[in-house]
Amino acid sequence: MIRSVQDDIIDAMSVFQTTQKGEPANAEEPVLSKPTKKRTPGRVRIFLNTYAECGSVKAAAKVAGIHRSMHYRKLEGDVEYRKAFDAIEDQVAQELEDLAIERVRNGVKRQLFWRDQPLRQNGHLVYEVEYDTTLHIALLKRFRPKLYREHVVQEHSGSINLVERLEAARARLIAMRREDEEKKSG
Repeated sequence: MIRSVQDDIIDAMSVFQTTQKGEPANAEEPVLSKPTKKRTPGRVRIFLNTYAECGSVKAAAKVAGIHRSMHYRKLEGDVEYRKAFDAIEDQVAQELEDLAIERVRNGVKRQLFWRDQPLRQNGHLVYEVEYDTTLHIALLKRFRPKLYREHVVQEHSGSINLVERLEAARARLIAMRREDEEKKSG
């Protein structure tokens, strides 16, 4: 299933629809009910927590009510923020890697349809399991680079004697200059 940024935003917003006491928030109350400046620590915390949940800077910025550029400015100028974001990014990367491994091992279950109707056999829905070989190869390259990385062997036939070619070019240039001088003087 392909997820859109809107799906990530909806999921991330549901994570933060609680009050500070941990009780569910009122449906009419926005995530940040008090107007605050965009650079408050609360919004930064919301951004980081949302990013940890969805892995999307765009979705996290929208939920936190900040512009993405503020995140990138803080990455450049704030060492503590950089450390926190790097730690969260490592966590997100590990979750994605775990998900990729799970998909390679177990495949993805897809429901089969025939003439726009779900296919049934003996009253049960029929599914197929698809395995992603491209993802499998990428993971093999990641975990066993010595065995599965791209091996490039470059061969060159013939010889190039660079020194001789440069000397010949220099001699031609000197001869051309002499000819130009003789034309000017003669």
